Amino acid sequence: MEELRQRQQELGLPAEGEAEESPRKKVADTIRYLQNQKSRIKYDEYRRQGLPITSSHIESTIKQINRRVKGTEKSWSEGGADALLQLSADYLSDTNPLPSFWRRRQENATGQRHYQTAS
Repeated sequence: MEELRQRQQELGLPAEGEAEESPRKKVADTIRYLQNQKSRIKYDEYRRQGLPITSSHIESTIKQINRRVKGTEKSWSEGGADALLQLSADYLSDTNPLPSFWRRRQENATGQRHYQTAS
């Protein structure tokens, strides 16, 4: 923070309406963000607790699900999309719920298909 404040002093404060790309504006925005988030930025404490300090795990999971659901030439009904999202999440889950899902599905299978009729 001290280095940022020093840089802001060197550059000066941004003028009202100054472009977002302006170095003065970027430094001022960074200082304001860090001050506003000070109570949340406790990375040393988070590390001691074994908590992740990145969102990359979630972003990676979202990308994997999007590839399975939103790929080219794919379209889903609302119910089908919900089911596919659930199966994708189950596939990516650390608890590995799919084997028991397929076993229950097989046990409950009647051999009959239930089709929706157009109304």
